[in-house]
Amino acid sequence: MLRRLTLAHAARASKTHLQVKIHGIYLHALPARAKKAKWTTFTPPAAALRRRHRGLILHRRSQGTLYGRNSIGGTINLISRKPSDELTGKAQVTVGNYAAVQTQAYVSGAIVPGVVQASIAGNYIRHDPYVKNINPGQADVGDANRGGLRGQLRIVPSDAIELITRADWSRGSERVDAYSHILAPVSDAPLASSTVGDLTKVSLNNPPLSKTEGYGASQEINIKLSSALSFKSLTAYRYSHYNFVGDADATEIPFNNVRAQGDTSRQFSQELNLVLDTSGLRAIFGAYYFHEKDDGFFISEVGPSAKTLAANSFYQTIAPNTRSTSKALFAQGTYHLTDRLGITAGLRYTKDDKSIVQSFQRTSLNPATLGTPRPGFPFNGSANRTYDAWTPKFGIDFQASRNVFFYASATRGYKSGGVNFGASNAPSLVFNPEKIWAYEAGVKTNWLDRRLQVNITGFKYNYTDLQVYSSIGPGLTAIGNAATATVKGLEIETTLKPVQNLTLSANFSALDSKYGSFPQATVAATYQPFLAGDPNFDPVTKLYNASGNRLSYAPQFSFSLSGRYDIDLSTGKLFMRGDYYHQSTSYAEPTNVAISAIRPYGVLNLGLGYESEKGGWSAQIIGKNVLDKQYLTAIASTGLVPNGIPGAPRTVALQLGINF
Repeated sequence: MLRRLTLAHAARASKTHLQVKIHGIYLHALPARAKKAKWTTFTPPAAALRRRHRGLILHRRSQGTLYGRNSIGGTINLISRKPSDELTGKAQVTVGNYAAVQTQAYVSGAIVPGVVQASIAGNYIRHDPYVKNINPGQADVGDANRGGLRGQLRIVPSDAIELITRADWSRGSERVDAYSHILAPVSDAPLASSTVGDLTKVSLNNPPLSKTEGYGASQEINIKLSSALSFKSLTAYRYSHYNFVGDADATEIPFNNVRAQGDTSRQFSQELNLVLDTSGLRAIFGAYYFHEKDDGFFISEVGPSAKTLAANSFYQTIAPNTRSTSKALFAQGTYHLTDRLGITAGLRYTKDDKSIVQSFQRTSLNPATLGTPRPGFPFNGSANRTYDAWTPKFGIDFQASRNVFFYASATRGYKSGGVNFGASNAPSLVFNPEKIWAYEAGVKTNWLDRRLQVNITGFKYNYTDLQVYSSIGPGLTAIGNAATATVKGLEIETTLKPVQNLTLSANFSALDSKYGSFPQATVAATYQPFLAGDPNFDPVTKLYNASGNRLSYAPQFSFSLSGRYDIDLSTGKLFMRGDYYHQSTSYAEPTNVAISAIRPYGVLNLGLGYESEKGGWSAQIIGKNVLDKQYLTAIASTGLVPNGIPGAPRTVALQLGINF
């Protein structure tokens, strides 16, 4: 199904969270259970990316003037490979440790040759839990049990008209590893405290359970109006739903439990494009409409325990219902002054309307006052906001020679503001729109008869009112604004084929990311004890001066190495491959306090396989994280102390496949 997604939307279907590296910055969309403000999109900074992977084209481009929702940096286009007349298919089965089983299948072909084609793909994966729960009688966590289907129907009634209907469905029911690893000892929780530093164990009294379901459909219409002018209409609907229960404090103490959390989202979008393509000019003119209805609920309980006096215990329900509407008009064109020199200009106008109606109740769990109302800030009522922005784009590219291509661009990005439904105080109730000027320049080169490719990109992002995500409680995320922030960086990508059957690649990223002015960063209660004595922390207001600190999830450098060597045989091909990734320290929140650090780590993956020349079958052994490195991918402040999510442990699998 063709969808232009923000990362936040993509995360709803994920097992834990979505992590994407763009220009060295690791960006995280929180899982569906970790309900974030529904009035935002979460998209990466501007850069060009195009990659084919298992029948999908992943294409991320600057989103100042084109396509779908407006965003700070870009969107990711997921474009399914179109069905064709040729009967093709693939089936693949993978089995491995942790009782892992994954099945994937795809088939495509003609129903009426030349007129009607169809395809269908399916995927299912399950594995046993990765993490042992040492609390007696409680379930382990970190398993997988999810699957889905995707289908397409393509009708070509004439050479000038193409109709493509797409639909997909997915469902999952999993014991997710939901920030279940405490990063510091907790008094009165000896079992959980014994797991600090060991990411293979947890101690939970209420192991998390997540259930998700989603489906969607889209209709694409392409009409060729003339040799130079074409029209496209893309209409889409998406439904997603989840339910979650879990242990918010990540200990064996019955301190803070998410008794129920759910969210149901319904989205409709319509996009219309006119594309002009002449010998000197390629331009697009478009209009976009998006509407989302989102109904959620969050029920949590802080009962009397060793950590909570009965007088402070409570049961609370937050039920936000939000509506978001976005409208946009855009135009962008690239004109070639010569065969080698092109200039690009674009402009987009976006208007966003947001509304929220919320009910909030908090009652006492003190046996002496059971059921009586308790005060609390999360607001009970309604609010409306409207935001708009003009976002231009300017670019230039130059083909200096057959093997050298230069480019540069300046793009204005915008992300609308909104309201935090779980705000804990008045200043944090509303957050402002985020804006950015993104500057990028680079060169793409080929050498040694195209056996060596070297791409170099430099970039700078100037943010105004940067939206910063902070965890304020179990499953709740608040969004605030840093006045300014700057990101500067350099990326070098190389691919070398020294001999016919050997391919090597090396990529390096250096990043300098800092908040400019951020004098009032919100600090979750979980982090406050670790900031005692820090002159930038105000113990009265509980705010932190994060000016000059590094942005969240932005390591100063990272690199990756990979290689593949093929051995030709009379019946097919034997291959060996490997890849290694390493990143330096990054921080999970603006204070950059030590306990929020994602420590440096490196991950090695290896593979050995055989591809048959006849019959189209293949087999390979795949080892991921073969050194069994323990590392964190994200940290949140949802419990008594900060909690983390680890990367997957070492896994080994046998994969068998056949193509026809």
